Amino acid sequence: MSEHMFIQGPTGQLEVFVDYPQGEVKGFAIVCHPHPLQGGTPQHKVPALLAQLMLERGCVVYRPSFRGSGLSHGLHDQGHGETEDTLNIIQHVRNLHPQLPFYAGGFSFGAHVMVKAYNLMHKEDRPVKLILCGLPTATVASVRHYVTPEIQGDILFIHGEADDVTLLSDLIVWAKPQRHLITILPGANHFFTGYLKQLRIAISRYLAT
Repeated sequence: MSEHMFIQGPTGQLEVFVDYPQGEVKGFAIVCHPHPLQGGTPQHKVPALLAQLMLERGCVVYRPSFRGSGLSHGLHDQGHGETEDTLNIIQHVRNLHPQLPFYAGGFSFGAHVMVKAYNLMHKEDRPVKLILCGLPTATVASVRHYVTPEIQGDILFIHGEADDVTLLSDLIVWAKPQRHLITILPGANHFFTGYLKQLRIAISRYLAT
């Protein structure tokens, strides 16, 4: 059962779900959820899986509700204010665990927000491992356009080959000049429906290295 905590953000309180590992605490992690206006919550199956796998690695896991969703104050801000909120949460949580390594992950809109936050961090403050599932890098479902900054680091990109929301071809165009590795799940859609076992294997391997 997740615990609740509230952190003060630029537009008021931010709701955060907190899960503690069994045994020794070896790190802390922030996991961001998909688009709140499309039903995304911290309990979505992909961020829930990310949280579970990080718990198994000994991390205290923090899953914030983006502004305007859950019990978080404010209004949805297309990823701009959400990035500011995420940076505030990371700093708050880092102060709680000053000696522990930092891990991070996000799915879809949450991956976009995490990339923007990562890009704004000093190199020494960035997570030691970053997991980005279904990262949007261009126009999504002919509705929203995402400008994704270039980033470098030890990063796991996982994408469904049949993703018709955030196209794999767009991710490849974005990743090519940066020479990123991409883990592709053949046949998987944006939500990795029926592919959670494969998602678990890919993430577990990355966290174990």
